[in-house]
Amino acid sequence: MKNLQLTLDDELIEAACETTILEAARSRGIFIPTFCHLKDATPESCCRICVVEVQGAEDLAPACSTLVRQDMVIRTSTPRVALARRTCLELLLSDHLGDCLGPCMAACPAGIDIPGFIDHLARGEDREALRLILRDMPLPASLGRICKRPCEDACRRQLLDEEPVAICHLKRFAADAAPLSPEVLARAAAPSSGKRIAIVGAGPAGLSAAFHLALCGHRCTVFDAHHEPGGMLRYGIPGHRLPREVIERDVKSLKALGIELRLGQRLGTDIHLDELRRQHDAVFLALGAERSCALGVPGEDARGCLLALAFLRDHAEAPEKRDLFGQKVIVIGGGDVAVDAARVARRRGAASVRLYCLEEDDAQMPACAAEIAAARDEGIEICPQHGVKRILTKGGGVTGVELMRCTSVFDASGRFAPRYDESETKSDDGTSVIVAIGQGVDTAGASGVATTSTGNLACNATTQATNVDRVFTGGDCTTGPLSAVEAIAAGRRAAVAIDGLVMGRTSAAGLLSTGTHTHSMGSLDEVPKVVLEHFAKRERTPMPSLAPSARAETSAEVETGYTAEMAQSEAQRCMLCGCRGAHKCRLREYAAAYGADAERLVGRRREYSREELEHDIIYDSHKCILCQNCARITLALCGQAAMEVVGRGFESRMRPVKGREPSRLTAAVLRQMVEQCPVGALTRKDEPVQTRESQVVRPRAKC
Repeated sequence: MKNLQLTLDDELIEAACETTILEAARSRGIFIPTFCHLKDATPESCCRICVVEVQGAEDLAPACSTLVRQDMVIRTSTPRVALARRTCLELLLSDHLGDCLGPCMAACPAGIDIPGFIDHLARGEDREALRLILRDMPLPASLGRICKRPCEDACRRQLLDEEPVAICHLKRFAADAAPLSPEVLARAAAPSSGKRIAIVGAGPAGLSAAFHLALCGHRCTVFDAHHEPGGMLRYGIPGHRLPREVIERDVKSLKALGIELRLGQRLGTDIHLDELRRQHDAVFLALGAERSCALGVPGEDARGCLLALAFLRDHAEAPEKRDLFGQKVIVIGGGDVAVDAARVARRRGAASVRLYCLEEDDAQMPACAAEIAAARDEGIEICPQHGVKRILTKGGGVTGVELMRCTSVFDASGRFAPRYDESETKSDDGTSVIVAIGQGVDTAGASGVATTSTGNLACNATTQATNVDRVFTGGDCTTGPLSAVEAIAAGRRAAVAIDGLVMGRTSAAGLLSTGTHTHSMGSLDEVPKVVLEHFAKRERTPMPSLAPSARAETSAEVETGYTAEMAQSEAQRCMLCGCRGAHKCRLREYAAAYGADAERLVGRRREYSREELEHDIIYDSHKCILCQNCARITLALCGQAAMEVVGRGFESRMRPVKGREPSRLTAAVLRQMVEQCPVGALTRKDEPVQTRESQVVRPRAKC
């Protein structure tokens, strides 16, 4: 039979009779989304996501079931089509109850596959757990000790047991219990690209960028002004939280990837930005924020008034020093640096330590709650709602502080703008005052790089690119002091952009796409209680640690780590939130492609319902989009549908067919049914927990 001629997206083409628009488009490499299309099955036009414009037709036509005609004129990507597809997706999302990624994973700046590595630990697969962590981030032993744990704040387990899964402790266990040899890590890197990258700063951001770029096959040289790598990990976090040998172990793994460290090299003095640009294909500035902010009050220049970062740096270089023996120490500040300084003061012999902060209570303090609790255990007194009016002095030395009551820390817009009642003051005696009220960036060596109004280096928030060609920046030097895990995330973003740029895949400005849509069941207070009924209560496994009375006598690590039995028990508390089908979900993919707003049409959602079918198939009806593929594929394969539509309108649901013959629905048939589910409504019980694909373009690690 003679082929038909038609116009498809302004191109004259031929197609056989009885060809659908979808088939004709696919033959020309034109993408049309569909949920319900099955090869060799009768089209049902269930989902309506495949609609196209046909000239002369009033309504949009479903491409999967509309046959081509002679001289038909079809357009597959007009604004009207895009709007219809986006609206269809928003309707589906408005009724969709479920998480694409576990809330812990979505909250992790470093993008670690948290449910995945915890699932390995629960099975006793410690080395596999570490392999999965190292796919997305370096420094697991270090971060496992000092991360601020946003993942745990989002953990659903606390709805059941009041305490989240000890994700950070488990990450530490994986890194400590089953370290991968440097040789194994080296084999994970791609072949050499011939590209050279200079990284200035050997802190978390710089080492993260070097890690990802080295795995991409690029030659990375890391310059740092200090004589040892680690940045604030080494010089800002004391050894009782993060032992030096742990940092060395993490850095040793990076060196195995061929990363070169050039230490004692200060930007603007020993090395210069213009020179680095001439000698390398790209430069990443990860300068950190290692300049302490001063109080700006009278008496601050007195003997015995110390800046916290200098104090902590001195302790890092001489951890056995006891130069505060018998002294009364006052610490000013409410962040992690202040708490670290207070705890170090105890270890350096202080008879008493008081910490004064602006915040009203522990919950408002920026310091990690666990560190605040540890400080109190060690006898440190925390005094809220106080700011410094002046440092009291005598004979050029500190004798105490005069304080005033803080009435508010932030203004109505959320900007840091403390206010005080200067009529309400008090004094406190002390022989040393340690100031930990903030950190700044030394940008002197970054000539030509634009800065922000706050003095940080300016960059594109997505790609970390600066105004200077082939120069990128990230971490604390762009944001001010945040957490190590956020710096690691910035290093990874920069690595993605640098890799794309030097390999000619794209410009830095347009490198990162919007990614994949990530749906959420909601915040902790929005999770249906029925979800929790699937799990038994289990108390969190406490972290073994030194007794508080013994801590001040040593600089040894306070937390001593889980045993294998403890780690496996704690890992088994994980509820494995998220969707096992998230990595292949077309709803996520299309929602991102068409910019669907999951909340625009949201109203009543379907109720949570999970059941186990035969052959270990899990059916989550709250995720179903009624494409009916499950019914059609099983009917085609064995003459009997496994599922059917029940109810009408909003109450319509796919349900297992009653009275069918189970023997005809073999495991192979049901596996096909699962494979044809375009979302995560049907999954296999043995399927791995969800993953978030790395944005770094490189071979998947084989370590």
